[in-house]
Amino acid sequence: MASELAARVISSLALAGLALVSAWYGGIALTIVWSVAAIAVIWEWLKLIGISGGSLVAFWIFGAASILLSAFSDTLFGLDNYAMLWPAIIAALVLGVVALLRKHSFVWTAAGPLYAAIVVLAPIWLRGREPDGLVAVLWLFLVVWISDIGAYFVGRRIGGPKLWPAISPKKTWSGLFGGLFFGTLLASGFVLLDRMVVGPIFIGGIGLFILTLATSLVSELGDLFESAMKRHFGAKDSGQIIPGHGGIMDRLDSFVAAGLFAVIVLDLFGF
Repeated sequence: MASELAARVISSLALAGLALVSAWYGGIALTIVWSVAAIAVIWEWLKLIGISGGSLVAFWIFGAASILLSAFSDTLFGLDNYAMLWPAIIAALVLGVVALLRKHSFVWTAAGPLYAAIVVLAPIWLRGREPDGLVAVLWLFLVVWISDIGAYFVGRRIGGPKLWPAISPKKTWSGLFGGLFFGTLLASGFVLLDRMVVGPIFIGGIGLFILTLATSLVSELGDLFESAMKRHFGAKDSGQIIPGHGGIMDRLDSFVAAGLFAVIVLDLFGF
């Protein structure tokens, strides 16, 4: 147990450091780092849903190409905001139809390129905000990371009734509320501190706490979604690439859900 926790901590710190460096520099550095992550995610997604052999390689190459086109679509095609999803949408439809012809699920296959595209587009969209892009991305990182850490340690410390044992046997209600509490408190505290030191360039007031709480909840729901998906396909982890964590999808499930939710809400309410 101690060795597993040490592996989780070391790999988490390494991944967090890479994410922070990409956020700090933004631009091409951020796009490359998150494109690599998204390409890994589409591979794990396709394997998880049962695509194998030559079809797996062909589907992955096509999906990876669509992700790169989406990630660089602002430069290549002049697309911006949600229009950057078009290459991934086209790939989703093509792969879904081909999968259906080969007796695979249209829905699960088509969802893969879209899910993976959000991995890279969510940080691009947030980092591209002016003038608060860096703060927005760092806030999102903190919401996801602290919610996950809080849920893990509070759940292990307090225990109690299980949250959804049929989907994720280890998760507890105490862990859920612990993650929500610490994720909201610390991520909101970071923004408030930044507003005092730098200035009010990001949402503040009660709106900040509501948005942070909702994003923390969505991040935990994203974790549950992937747990349900793995249970549905009879898998323990999405992959084995990260010591103590499994696959890239296992690390980014909360981030995908929280990132998309945050982008939509911030745009919808004009924050």
